[in-house]
Amino acid sequence: SDAIAVAEDLAQQYDISIVAYDGDDLYSTEITEIVEHLHTFYGEPMPQLLYSEEEGVVTTIKLANHEPCMHKLLLMDNDTEKLNTLVRPKLESLASQYGATVTQALPTMLEWLPAGCSKALGVSKLCEHLGIDPTTQLLALGDAENDAGMLEMACIGVAMGNGCDRAKGAADFVTEESNCEGGAGVAMELFGFGGTTL
Repeated sequence: SDAIAVAEDLAQQYDISIVAYDGDDLYSTEITEIVEHLHTFYGEPMPQLLYSEEEGVVTTIKLANHEPCMHKLLLMDNDTEKLNTLVRPKLESLASQYGATVTQALPTMLEWLPAGCSKALGVSKLCEHLGIDPTTQLLALGDAENDAGMLEMACIGVAMGNGCDRAKGAADFVTEESNCEGGAGVAMELFGFGGTTL
């Protein structure tokens, strides 16, 4: 699609990694260190490379030319200044034109999603399916910008101590502990979920 092509061109222009989600499958045009880290550290499936081979010549296929429906792109780079001061403003200026939205899960990762898609929407749909009122029955935990809407929507939104300012601003409560220091467990015990097993 055009939205994928625009994001892919921007990634190429700034020499940053890009990964596309198609259901449970991930695709990329190159397995870089940061793309591999997505698999080894975060447990995401290893992205498949898109290429064609004809008479011994390997040609990379652009993500935008891949047939299935890609519903999420990650633009990633360890140079967070480049990602946030150069790439993000350009992505945001293109977002409304291409029916997309930009958010961030990590300082090294921008998310390019269809407009209106968010964790808040996903949690809202799940609550609707389960017959739960999120404004009176939901405890939400988060630490990143892409968690902010979910934290605002929940009856109790809790940001982790290591959370970004946007997540902390959206939360009703901020733990002293980070997510790596058991902040989620502290929040669950504090708000009445201690001692239960899931």
